[in-house]
Amino acid sequence: MTRHLHILLLAASLLLAGCATWTPGWEEPPGPAPDVGAAHDAEAARAALRDAADGAQIDAAIADLEAALATAPDHAALGLDLADAHILRGAAYTQGRRNKRNEFRRGIRHAEQIMGRNAEFRARVDAGQPIGEAASALGEDELRAMVLWVTGVFYYFREGLNPLQRVLQFDRLEQTRPVLEHALALDPEYEHGVLPFSLAIYYIAVPGFAGRDFDFADELLDQAIAVPGTSLLPQWGRAKYLHVARGDRDAFRRDLEWVVAQDPRAADSPYYWNVFIQRSARDLLDRMNEPF
Repeated sequence: MTRHLHILLLAASLLLAGCATWTPGWEEPPGPAPDVGAAHDAEAARAALRDAADGAQIDAAIADLEAALATAPDHAALGLDLADAHILRGAAYTQGRRNKRNEFRRGIRHAEQIMGRNAEFRARVDAGQPIGEAASALGEDELRAMVLWVTGVFYYFREGLNPLQRVLQFDRLEQTRPVLEHALALDPEYEHGVLPFSLAIYYIAVPGFAGRDFDFADELLDQAIAVPGTSLLPQWGRAKYLHVARGDRDAFRRDLEWVVAQDPRAADSPYYWNVFIQRSARDLLDRMNEPF
């Protein structure tokens, strides 16, 4: 083996090792002591996120949510909103793999902090169980935390890692499947189909040796669309991931045109995500003639 190859392998191993380091949210040290002289309105901070329509508004909402959480650290909804906001900022308003990775990890950690409040779950992971196994201890109160954890891991894996890093951290992606299966058993209609949608994305994303199954993913997406309410997620995800993988341009166009035609404020999926999804759908339609 040449000296240059040794150096390249060493550099790669150091890079991968650095990215593989992961401190779960429930092991994170407490943040700085809150400014007791400041009053922060939790509901106003949450409303700022719900109405956010661009990167600057997401930044402002995150700042408000962090300030509110500092004065009310046990407010679970604030922590979950922060998880959601960081994941969206990484997906929609952040450039560069490292910057995206940092945003997704912040979101994942906030979700993990809420999951870690479940005593049985925490005991299981402290005893060495992987999250996918330990998640069976989580209940309906942790559904949103599970969804956000999975969403953060999906984006972290897809947009935060290079191909070599994905190989090293593939086990983390695999843990999302049992978490989603457990959550789906708890409430298959949660948040207008987000759970079958997310499980479908898993079966599209994993390689063939790990169980990729486009037909099952298609069934799951149909299940998500059939859930009462209007969510922009299933048709957008079906176009972006499944139709692209299958090379079906007509179905790709139909789903994205439906997404673009929706009223982002009237749909049941969150407005701040709908804005991003519709922008993504328009971009995808504009680039339809490029190779899939």
